[in-house]
Amino acid sequence: MIKTHLSDLRDYLREYWGHASQSFGRKAFMACLWFAGMFIPLGLKTIVDVPQWAAVTWMISWAAVGYLFAPFGLWKTQRKKITELQGRAQQSRDRK
Repeated sequence: MIKTHLSDLRDYLREYWGHASQSFGRKAFMACLWFAGMFIPLGLKTIVDVPQWAAVTWMISWAAVGYLFAPFGLWKTQRKKITELQGRAQQSRDRK
């Protein structure tokens, strides 16, 4: 069971690395944007008096949105691969 989990983790990391390395510049920009968004309340506190609850709510919400949408790019890549494989399978059936 542990061997299966490690194998799945290795496959996931391999796919993730392949996905991330396809367009590193865009992904690095998005990561910097996400990171900057986490600290917007801190920057605002230097200019305007922001209540503590607003800053904490913003940071939690920003992290939750990032957590929800982070796997989206990987899912799109996986869906594209599945479509390509189904197309190849259909073509091989048509040839027979």
